[in-house]
Amino acid sequence: MTGTKLPEGRVPLQPLFDGLRQHLKKTTVESLAVHRTPQRVRAVADTVNEAFESAVTGLKTPAPPEKPLACKKGCDHCCHLTVMTDAATVLRIADYVRETFGRAERTLLDMRMIVYEDKAEKLTQSQRSMARLPCPLLVDGACTAHPVRPLVCRSFNSYDAEACKKQIHGGGSTREIPSWNVPWLLGLALDSGVKEALVESGYADGDIELGLGLKAALDHPNSSERWLAGDRIFARAAWKARKP
Repeated sequence: MTGTKLPEGRVPLQPLFDGLRQHLKKTTVESLAVHRTPQRVRAVADTVNEAFESAVTGLKTPAPPEKPLACKKGCDHCCHLTVMTDAATVLRIADYVRETFGRAERTLLDMRMIVYEDKAEKLTQSQRSMARLPCPLLVDGACTAHPVRPLVCRSFNSYDAEACKKQIHGGGSTREIPSWNVPWLLGLALDSGVKEALVESGYADGDIELGLGLKAALDHPNSSERWLAGDRIFARAAWKARKP
């Protein structure tokens, strides 16, 4: 998923975002240095999401949206963009699926992931970016893992649903979609912080494509333990590791 236009600076927020990124990186590295357990990985993902939601709520007063946001349940245009996230988030979503999906829901998700993988593997990275493949977690216009969705999904906020439809499904650029940029810039900062922390902690996955990464996590028994032990379970989903 690509970015939107940078704000014109009603409030100087970039130092705050940079500080949050550094703080998240530091605390995550320190946490993983002491406890490398599936529970700690889960806590990393939850902490990032909680920090994002708390910060967005706090910034609505000094840097509010210029007009009402168009995003709502059933509006799923952005769910057809390629989503990049981190290993901790993918593993957290996999846990959520295992814990909350019924047998039928899981079977249908597995089928959607197989279809996604089959289509994605036939395309180059640049082609996948333009293919607008629906996220395997998308059902009837809604995210089936909404409480644990990636930062990038939380960060995208549009003022105009028709602009989303035109740009995303029409092959245009998300930079042309009018949006509230505060969540986007905050999400970029936190996303960078957690990925830098994971790399510094010895996990060089980089950007992971959600659709392929989730399938890998769910296909591997004890995926968190295997990833913590150094098993490159996300090798096929690591975006930067693949040829463009």
